Amino acid sequence: MRRRRKYDFYLVVFLTILTVGYFTYNHMSAESRGVENYSEALEAYKSSDYEKAYEEFAKVPSGSTLKPSALFRQARCATNMDKKELAIKKYNRIVHSSVKSSIAPISEYNMANLMFEIQDKGAKKHFKKIIKKYPTSDYAVASNYYLGLIEVSNPPKSERGLKKSKNRAFIYFKNYLEEAPDGRFALKTIDEIKKLGVQLTNYDNLLIAKSYYANGEYTKAKDYLNKTTLAESWSDFAKNEYKLGNKEKANYYAELGLKKHASNTPNADVYEVIDNYIASFPLRRDGIIKLNSLGLNSTGADYAAYLNCNEVVASNLKEACYRTLYEKYPSGQFSADSLFNIFMAKYLQKKYYDAQRLGFLHLKKFPDVNSSSAVTYYMGKIAFKLKHYESSNNYYKQVIAKYPDSYYAFRANYNLYKDDGLFPFLELNEKPVVFPYKKSLDNNLVVKLAYLKDYDLVEELCKKDKFIQSWIAYEKENYTISAVLARKGMEELAVKPSFEDLRWRLVYPMHYYDIVDKVKGGNNPIILEAIIKEESHFNPFAKSSVGAAGLMQLMPATYNEVVKKHNLPSDLNAETANITAGSYYYSGLKKVLGNKDLYAIAAYNGGIGSVTNWFSKLIYSDIDEFVEQIPYPETKNYVKKVLRTYWVYGNVY
Repeated sequence: MRRRRKYDFYLVVFLTILTVGYFTYNHMSAESRGVENYSEALEAYKSSDYEKAYEEFAKVPSGSTLKPSALFRQARCATNMDKKELAIKKYNRIVHSSVKSSIAPISEYNMANLMFEIQDKGAKKHFKKIIKKYPTSDYAVASNYYLGLIEVSNPPKSERGLKKSKNRAFIYFKNYLEEAPDGRFALKTIDEIKKLGVQLTNYDNLLIAKSYYANGEYTKAKDYLNKTTLAESWSDFAKNEYKLGNKEKANYYAELGLKKHASNTPNADVYEVIDNYIASFPLRRDGIIKLNSLGLNSTGADYAAYLNCNEVVASNLKEACYRTLYEKYPSGQFSADSLFNIFMAKYLQKKYYDAQRLGFLHLKKFPDVNSSSAVTYYMGKIAFKLKHYESSNNYYKQVIAKYPDSYYAFRANYNLYKDDGLFPFLELNEKPVVFPYKKSLDNNLVVKLAYLKDYDLVEELCKKDKFIQSWIAYEKENYTISAVLARKGMEELAVKPSFEDLRWRLVYPMHYYDIVDKVKGGNNPIILEAIIKEESHFNPFAKSSVGAAGLMQLMPATYNEVVKKHNLPSDLNAETANITAGSYYYSGLKKVLGNKDLYAIAAYNGGIGSVTNWFSKLIYSDIDEFVEQIPYPETKNYVKKVLRTYWVYGNVY
């Protein structure tokens, strides 16, 4: 009996192992076959052979994670073959069988669109479901537009029913404009609202004006702004007139609104009006002075005061200016930076205990703002000067851990490891830009689609992921757009990943490094690469408002001088020639400035005459004090950006 039980036990174990192995094998087989079938089908699809692609996508096994994508592609094939009913069936299958898949929302949206085109009454139900199931998606926003069209396409015969239908349509159209004033249906939505013939309120007119403005239709925007009350629309008037080139009118509305109506206007709109106002003056300084003479006491007053402290007030009066600003607006948008500037003033005066007290206050009150990395770094320097060496090192380590891609991490590393030198990285080891995630949600569906180079579908499924959008732009050789998207994505992360993370390669790609390394001469190639990134974002045709051009943004006169001296090609935008000329120019700056890279970087932006002038006028005892006192805000920020970029490149590669 015992032997029998033992035999039964082993039999069960054997059958279990066999079953698990069978299903595992089938799953693995389904996955490998799915990848092979999908790849062949996609090739046919890209060649516009939709009939063949449809048949090949059908071969993707049901057990493959690619099956929903294959069904989606079949639906697209059917649509391209004008078989809309067949496409609807495929989309419907995804909606019901892959509810949790990231491909479900777009499938239901596409299905509803096709149903709308063939006048299937079921479209309305699906558009409403999209709004309910995916309220924050772009598909929900667009569904409002289509629901509005559905309401007006089959108007009721009764007067009462017609009125209700128009009101529903109007609400849907307004919902669309509120969510997507610059959306692809925005102008069509406005046209539909006009057809309704409904009575527009002040809010409605302003909503339409904002949408016209967002779409660059400034004259039409003005027509609707004229139907609004100035108290609510002054900032829109000011911005719109500025875009129309009517700077006097723009400034009239700006001054009127800033003095009388700014309290109920969003900060972002007020700040944009202020920036436009200042830009309308021949000299920025004059614009700031005029702005502060208006006697502002509402929204925007703190920004005007901050600009005055930052760009107009003499250096010996800045501390008092920032103190007044901080005390008047202790919780305002510029209070953290004001407190930082007071802190730095005390540091530069060598009043380290006063500075330390202010630093503690800043880190407690503003633990995670732009100036936090700087305050943490200088708290480390203060601790060192007060001979609290362990505390000093802890501050430096905190900067590197919490703000790894900052200028102050670069400086903190030097203070921790001085034996490595100010510029510890001398060359980069090339690493390719790859898909930014090793794993993803949805059972690695997106990763597989990326591997198969189904870029269009990946882009559609990951609209809100800036890193994936960046990667797709990179694959399509839109390098400037790619770098900008990745930078924005990284800035949005509260906690930065380690430098081994693949996303860093998108933020800091090695474009043109092969050329840089060949023409570097005696320069550090990573510094040259950093200059290219910050100057042009790798756009060989970039041109500044003052005429600087190419990857290294050289002025034509400077370029021609270098070309003549070193017998280079005359095309300023030619990649190799521009980088070569930039390298020669940088070498010349460095030679004059004691062979110091930091000063050469400052001179590359601010001019060699300015830098030599600062040597005699600024009082400083080390590099940090020199950088923080650079009189030109643009040059100060430029130096920090280039050194930050150098630092990150060295860590990533």
